[in-house]
Amino acid sequence: MKKLTAVLLSVVILLSVSTQLVMAIGMEDIYQIGDINRDGKIDINDATTTQLYLAGKVAASSVALDKADITYDKKVNIRDATLIQLIVAKKYVPLVGKKGVDISAHNGNVDIQKIKNAGYDYVMIRCGFGSDYTSQDDSKFEANVKKCEEAGMPWGVYIYSYALTTAEAESEAAHVIRLLNGKKPTLPVAFDMEDADGYKNKNGMPSNAMLVKICKTFFKKITAKKYYPILYANLNWIKNKLNDQTLLDNYDIWLAQWNTECTYNGKTLGVWQYGGETNYLESNSIEGVGVIDKNFCYKDYPLIIKNGHYNNW
Repeated sequence: MKKLTAVLLSVVILLSVSTQLVMAIGMEDIYQIGDINRDGKIDINDATTTQLYLAGKVAASSVALDKADITYDKKVNIRDATLIQLIVAKKYVPLVGKKGVDISAHNGNVDIQKIKNAGYDYVMIRCGFGSDYTSQDDSKFEANVKKCEEAGMPWGVYIYSYALTTAEAESEAAHVIRLLNGKKPTLPVAFDMEDADGYKNKNGMPSNAMLVKICKTFFKKITAKKYYPILYANLNWIKNKLNDQTLLDNYDIWLAQWNTECTYNGKTLGVWQYGGETNYLESNSIEGVGVIDKNFCYKDYPLIIKNGHYNNW
């Protein structure tokens, strides 16, 4: 106990994000996990408090236990304290507070190394769109996965949904499962629910209840295969079309809101897409890559996914 306490007393963790993002999002939102005393940073005090709590010397009522669960296993134990040590020893870099991008064939031949060199730490890759037809695979998916793997860049996937029925949602889930066979993404599998090209409006926009069923159908099928799900939608869709707590409270949310701050306060918020063609916080492009969607991560997905044995891990 004394040896572990001494190690923990040497801990200082500083999660770095751009000044603009810190100002826009708010410190309390960035330091969700690990900031046990909620002072806007993870440091020696959080490490010490965790150890004292485990030793029975600090009452549960005096600590933010939901923030102490660094390993996301819904309990506070020695593994949380150990993870702090790994982070300090630079043997593990958490994704919380990090920026990333999302890409598709529309971005062309993307240079992943340039994205990494520019300070972005993960990539969400479109694997396809619509039902399970090879003609609807993203033409750059395989190449983008290979480039991420070669660059040591964490990646996840998303599929753009055209589903108007639950049967089509099942086919879209099968589409993703087929493309992920043999692959091990460390970020979630996203269901992209929007109508950017007007397809749903032109072909009979489903009722809100049906849209929710479509999401749940997709998630049920991929979670049966132990893939980690996340729902992508813009703020308007979340508030006005998918506003069903049995959906929003049970699946992580990847929120698209091109704004100076994220105004969604749902408890399952995992990723915020803060800019694309329009970006109020920084440049809308990366040199040598071009205009690109940019995201901010609230959860340490590689840890969650690997520890939970999701996504073929």
